[in-house]
Amino acid sequence: MDYDPNLVFSGCTAVQTVRLTFGQWEYRKTMEVAVGGNCRGFSVIEAAVENAYEKLPDASHASGVKTITLIDESGGEMECDEDEEDWLNNMLIAAEIIDIKPEGE
Repeated sequence: MDYDPNLVFSGCTAVQTVRLTFGQWEYRKTMEVAVGGNCRGFSVIEAAVENAYEKLPDASHASGVKTITLIDESGGEMECDEDEEDWLNNMLIAAEIIDIKPEGE
């Protein structure tokens, strides 16, 4: 990918697509999340994790508590519930900005 930093300088805004991988042991969940605005670098990753959090469903056993389902290579599932502050950040094992486009394109 050709990452053009000019797309987010001098008041310009862009939509950046970030691929996030969350994991524990051999279980993984990969999500692609869009981040708009004029942030760069680690700020984009932080915003992507926040956007991913907002997309997660509430756990069935507790109102307002988020949950994520991780899957291993054999299809086994492990459900992780929000149990501490920054719980999703603590499960982040990979993040990559995979696309950038001017906003509105």
